[in-house]
Amino acid sequence: MSDIMWDSSLSVGVDPIDEQHKMLIERINNLSKAVEKYMGHTKIIETLLFMTEYTDFHFSTEEKYMKELDYPAIANHLIQHEEFKSMLRTLEEDFREDGATKVVSKSINTFLGNWLLNHIKVVDVNFGKFLREKGVELTE
Repeated sequence: MSDIMWDSSLSVGVDPIDEQHKMLIERINNLSKAVEKYMGHTKIIETLLFMTEYTDFHFSTEEKYMKELDYPAIANHLIQHEEFKSMLRTLEEDFREDGATKVVSKSINTFLGNWLLNHIKVVDVNFGKFLREKGVELTE
């Protein structure tokens, strides 16, 4: 798989969220490489666990502001966050059971990568627009 590359189409216009998205993209790229190159069970599990922890951190940041500002699309956004976390848990379980298979690698490359890109470009961009319209500046 070629790396997911950050470009302006992924910017939500809110620096802390953009920086967190860049980190998520970097981690998906690292995870994909680790599985593709069979870097070892421990390295892949560490990367999966970091992805899970960082995703929780990132989503909690977004969700905090959604709740505080009464974001009108919060229900759908929360559902999508849960969907992504569920995908990560499933990938971790699959890896623990089956190892670095082509199926696991493809799931990381296509499912996680495509989901994240689509989520950022549509759902998170709308949230960024909402924040900017409210005049909210995040400092986290």
